[in-house]
Amino acid sequence: MLKNKYNFVSSFSKLLSVQFYHNFYKDNLLKEIDVFADEDTNRFLKSHGILMRFIENGFVLISKNDPKFESQNFAGEINLAFFLKIKSNFFLNITDIPYSNSQKFIFQNTQDVSNEKLHLNDFVDQKNTQSTDKDGIFGEIYLNINSKNQFFGSEVAREISNELIYSIHFNARKVIFRYNFFSTDSVIDFKKYFITDEQGSFKLNNFDTRILANGMSVYFILIEEETLVSQTYTKKLYLKKDDDFLTYFSIFLPYPKPNTINYDSMKNVYFNDVFVKI
Repeated sequence: MLKNKYNFVSSFSKLLSVQFYHNFYKDNLLKEIDVFADEDTNRFLKSHGILMRFIENGFVLISKNDPKFESQNFAGEINLAFFLKIKSNFFLNITDIPYSNSQKFIFQNTQDVSNEKLHLNDFVDQKNTQSTDKDGIFGEIYLNINSKNQFFGSEVAREISNELIYSIHFNARKVIFRYNFFSTDSVIDFKKYFITDEQGSFKLNNFDTRILANGMSVYFILIEEETLVSQTYTKKLYLKKDDDFLTYFSIFLPYPKPNTINYDSMKNVYFNDVFVKI
């Protein structure tokens, strides 16, 4: 979706905007989306001189200030419909929604006089989703506006109307970090290894082994506390080794990436895997 910046001059007024947010991202903005109006909405926008313009995390509707739209002929409620497409390859991994690659979001407003989230709870959840036969994650947005003729069909509409700001907020998924260690050496004595932070304020050494799908055997350890998956992390972890004072072993453990999040249906847990060669 082409994102441009627009300066709105006096001959146009903002009607409304729909903005998308996701707390996985450092700037809290969900930008990997496409939004477009359905056919009926497109025809309505053209007939009423309304322009749909994209911003970096959503879209805005702007209307030409034309006295003809004050006529009673333009009075009454207006129903608008838009389609949403999620373009992020890892959206399902990072977002606290049902774990399915075939689902549809439904968003709609409940009023048109003040700003509003287009979902009942703080974040989008299962109440906003439907299963579908189509592959992918997409959505539909339904807006009912002009209930009080505050935009069209009134001589005072332009004086009393304010821009409506609708928003949609996605929450990051909770995951458990799982660090996996492997080596070309045939035998590794993990009894001497441990994980700690920069300050050495704790020591984790409850390693276990597991067999990956490719048949490789790895040592692993879980960071038991669930963490909201994020684009950036600040806490640094290290793999260290208890050894004699003549040697020093320390490896910075890389931060997990969203493409290595896996759902364990047996345990009902999302693991974020990191693989480290030692």
